[in-house]
Amino acid sequence: MNWLTNVTALVIVAPVLIFAITFMVTQYMTKRTPKAVKRSADVTTFFLILAVHFFMIILFDRSFLLYILLLLFLVGIAFVALYAKSQGEINFRKVIRGYWRICFFTFAILYLLLFIYGIIKSIFLVL
Repeated sequence: MNWLTNVTALVIVAPVLIFAITFMVTQYMTKRTPKAVKRSADVTTFFLILAVHFFMIILFDRSFLLYILLLLFLVGIAFVALYAKSQGEINFRKVIRGYWRICFFTFAILYLLLFIYGIIKSIFLVL
């Protein structure tokens, strides 16, 4: 194994570790589970995006970074438009927080789907 493989493995595992550590620390400090989950999601989102990027490189042998950035941009536009239509006035703090949490949810699902796809692909390569 070379250093790039080690870094890639660390980046792919990092979101789970960061979520767990952030959750435990926030839970310990605030004693409030909903707040701990929200803060953990906020902290983990960037690492999920990075992990999905690395997962795609490993599984498909090419980078989809531009598509990921395009997805982030389109989700942002759609979220701002829907928020403005429903609220009439844009509260940037709420918009950014909501957008970031939608990104967490989207990339958590992509992360799980790529994880499952990688396991299935590995099984078929062994057979």
